[in-house]
Amino acid sequence: MKILLWGIPCVGHEDIGKLLAKELNYKFIDQNDIIKEKYGTIDKFNDIYWVDYERFKIKEDIVFDIINNQNNFVMAMSFIYLDEIVNSIVNTDTISIEITDNVESIYDRILFYDENDNVLPDSKKYRDKYKQHYINEIKNDMTASKLEFKNIPKFNLNGRKFEDVIEELVEFINNIKNDKLL
Repeated sequence: MKILLWGIPCVGHEDIGKLLAKELNYKFIDQNDIIKEKYGTIDKFNDIYWVDYERFKIKEDIVFDIINNQNNFVMAMSFIYLDEIVNSIVNTDTISIEITDNVESIYDRILFYDENDNVLPDSKKYRDKYKQHYINEIKNDMTASKLEFKNIPKFNLNGRKFEDVIEELVEFINNIKNDKLL
């Protein structure tokens, strides 16, 4: 099986993906890690491909390379909001799921990192200082995801811990798989 986990930033699709891959004994792939390997950092990638369409096309190429050359993986998808590209990926021989959660739970996961992916020491303090801004950003991302990910089945965490949802997520995936076989 080829499982793609979509989601807005900080929803937890990377962490859930790691747990799911371990549960299924699959390889875990984080699309952002591939980008970092090629470009050094996400910021450098965004600086080079500052036009959304170009950046999303590169991400699409990365996904198709993996889909076409690997099996039995769980992949955390990085942010892509372009209907044409999302649909081209979703319409492959994969299972796509959007991980969703409530605003407060997503907000609680926000941390800030340096260029080496180390959590900045005052990350939570800074986040909390600008709480309303980040709540608004999460709401904006949720609105955009409803449009772009409208054809992707949703799995809602409902504020639960990642470890507590894995069995339910496996069942959810099996139901999608069975529906595809019909």
